Amino acid sequence: MKYFLTLALFCGIVFSCKPKVLSGTALHDKLIETMQDYLPKTLAKDVTFKINEVAFYPDAEKKLYNCNFTVTMFKNGKDTTGVVVATISNDFETVHRLQ
Repeated sequence: MKYFLTLALFCGIVFSCKPKVLSGTALHDKLIETMQDYLPKTLAKDVTFKINEVAFYPDAEKKLYNCNFTVTMFKNGKDTTGVVVATISNDFETVHRLQ
């Protein structure tokens, strides 16, 4: 009985530590948050930006998300809207900007 309780506790800990798979609005928001963290590292210091929307699809084989972000950038009182194309890993740690 003692070993059964230990095994049950161990299995409970192992299975509860699995990361939650995001979908829908939570995934959409997490992709935008990841890009908001990434862009300031790559832009000039006097440029500000706003991410308007993101279109994405998962690539299960490569374990990443292919994303197209519509971004409005502001510099010296002028603004422009463009598209940032990037891939984001499933764990949201790696961003590879393609365009």
